[in-house]
Amino acid sequence: METGSTNLGNQVVKKIQEKIEISGINNNEFYNTFKSEELDKETLKFIFQQYYYYIRTFPQILSGLAPRVDDELIRLKVCRTVVSELGDGHGEPHFGMFKDALNSIGVSLDPYESATYNPETKKLVSELERLFLSEPPNYAIGAHYVIEEFGLPMIINLYEGFRQYSGWKHEDYNYFYLHILIESNHVDWIQDALLSAAKDDYSATQLLDGADQVLVALSKFWEGLNRIALNSQQKLKKVGAL
Repeated sequence: METGSTNLGNQVVKKIQEKIEISGINNNEFYNTFKSEELDKETLKFIFQQYYYYIRTFPQILSGLAPRVDDELIRLKVCRTVVSELGDGHGEPHFGMFKDALNSIGVSLDPYESATYNPETKKLVSELERLFLSEPPNYAIGAHYVIEEFGLPMIINLYEGFRQYSGWKHEDYNYFYLHILIESNHVDWIQDALLSAAKDDYSATQLLDGADQVLVALSKFWEGLNRIALNSQQKLKKVGAL
């Protein structure tokens, strides 16, 4: 890769974007399953208990990255994202807004500390903890870019699925509307951090490795949710056929 300027960072960004596209995560099968027909409330709760664990723990994990970096610009961008996720000091934390969305359609989650999780969910959170809190920080920065870059397609697909359910009012889905508005800011912040981190081929390799590793964990996470959804739909069809 070309080094010595932001050209290297831009090459890394482009390569990560290509990796995301090749992975198919922006069009994963769970999105299609979730949008195809309604799930029963029990299944809906279990699936989004998994998702909630991911979004509930991520700000905590991300905040642990800040003291591990030496570059003050990177620290600033990481902290800016954490503050945003927690409501910017004047709003509700985003994970709380998601719980409100579920409550509006009659789904109440269990406390995340004691809920039941499938293997893929546990693996995702443990991989995030490893990448952000144990590996060299560049792994986390590459992984974080993936998380933010695929965030907008994720929110739009989930919103399209949630629209099928009854009981909600416009304000109940502020979790989705807010992220549609601000997700580009999150991408810009982590891109600034990544450009600063991409100083040479060695750092670029770490950034790309972090992206690869989180893509594997995220892809398996969505595969796990799709398996749960499909199993539920098949059971309901069998019952309906009796």
